[in-house]
Amino acid sequence: MLIDKKLSPSPLQAMQSVDALKDFHRDRYVQLSHEMPEETAEASARTLIRTVPLIYGLLLGAVLDNILIGLPMGLALSVALDMRMGKQSFFLPWFGPVLAPFCPLINAGAHGLAGLIRAIGLPAPAFLAEMQCRLPKR
Repeated sequence: MLIDKKLSPSPLQAMQSVDALKDFHRDRYVQLSHEMPEETAEASARTLIRTVPLIYGLLLGAVLDNILIGLPMGLALSVALDMRMGKQSFFLPWFGPVLAPFCPLINAGAHGLAGLIRAIGLPAPAFLAEMQCRLPKR
């Protein structure tokens, strides 16, 4: 069996052919990673943060066979997450002035709960001991 050197490619030529095929296939597909503008990405993220808790609340209500329990729970979580958005929040102008007087009570309650958990002899979650209730400024 004689191998004709003119017909068989060198290893370097074979690798270049494979690389050329990979580049050909890579160029045939659209690269979508940089297509969405930053403003659109932020707006879609804010929409998801507002709607997903409502959907979970509906699902919880369906599991409990009582939509009237799940929907307010999902709505409360959605409003709480929305208020954390600061300037982009829908509900902060409405509920911020109402909740501001309760922030010291929330802080005291969280710190007291952390102290109670430690008094029992269990490790208290760090977020309770370090909690600072501050409403974001509009």
